[in-house]
Amino acid sequence: MYAIIEDGSHQFRVREGDHVRVDRRDGKAGDEVVFPKVLLIAGTPAGPTIGTPQIDGAQVVAIVVDQFRTKKIIIQKFRRRKNVRRRRGHRQPYTTVRITSLVQAH
Repeated sequence: MYAIIEDGSHQFRVREGDHVRVDRRDGKAGDEVVFPKVLLIAGTPAGPTIGTPQIDGAQVVAIVVDQFRTKKIIIQKFRRRKNVRRRRGHRQPYTTVRITSLVQAH
């Protein structure tokens, strides 16, 4: 059984036990996170359930595994002959979650 969830502007295909990297969520390791925007649940004997645009009452429950920031990227802007130079770094924060259950509405 798997589900397609939406978090922010991203969609993820998840199963129980999967580790997923989502945009930063508040909480420390072991905290529970609920994803209420479930777009599809498939792999059940009754067949797939497709939301319009999401399935009412369905949710995906996960546990926070890790909070981390990615490798630093450098953004440089340069305009020739204008004496304009900008150098800036950025590290995007993410949260790793482990999917514990897919709850389907009845």
